[in-house]
Formats: sequence, structure tokens, C-alpha cells
Amino acid sequence: MNADRPTIRLRLNDRVDEARIAEVLHGIEEEGVPVEVTRHDQLNPLLLAHEASLESRLGIGIGISLDHVVITTEKLPADRPYLAAVLNTSPTIDRRAGANAARLVKRMPLSDLNAE
Repeated sequence: MNADRPTIRLRLNDRVDEARIAEVLHGIEEEGVPVEVTRHDQLNPLLLAHEASLESRLGIGIGISLDHVVITTEKLPADRPYLAAVLNTSPTIDRRAGANAARLVKRMPLSDLNAE
């Protein structure tokens, strides 16, 4: 792990299988922003996202636990994330959630998670 490399940090609960986050990671990758995934025993996705945003040089963090994906910035309080969605509702929603995290970094308009 290179602490100097600017990445989105994704904190993943230990109980979540990596296959469940594949589409989230694909969405980030499609936008060309690097991501670093670490595993934690924390169950609260809000706290995972907040801590991840504080670790990220880009100031963007993702927390995944309890069937939720939460995206936030270092400037927001832990209980008021920028974006939250239910994980694995659909591959499209998962992919757009990941892409939106990367779009925050790039200061681009976000995609509607539920648009057809």
C-alpha cells in the first residue's frame, strides 16, 4: 500500500465477498481513477466510508457493509454521506455507484443511479 498514491479508498467489511463488489470496482475503473480496497471488521458502512475518505489523498471514500454502498467526502460528517445505495440491487446501480465516486474526484456530473 502506497500512502502517497492518490486513490479512492474503499473500506470493505470482512463478511462481504469480493465478488459482490465487482461492479462497483468496474465503475471506478471505467472512469480511470485508481482505487485501493482494504478489509475491516466494522459493520457500519457510514463509518467505513467516512474513515476511508479521511485516508484518501483524494478525499473520497467508499464503505461497503450490511448490503449498502456508501460514498462520501472528507468534508462531510460521518452520518451525512454524499451518496448511498443498496448493494447488489442491480449490476447497473452498483457500477454507477462506483463511477459516481470516481466522477466526484474528476468533478464531473454524477449519473442517476436509478435511470434506465
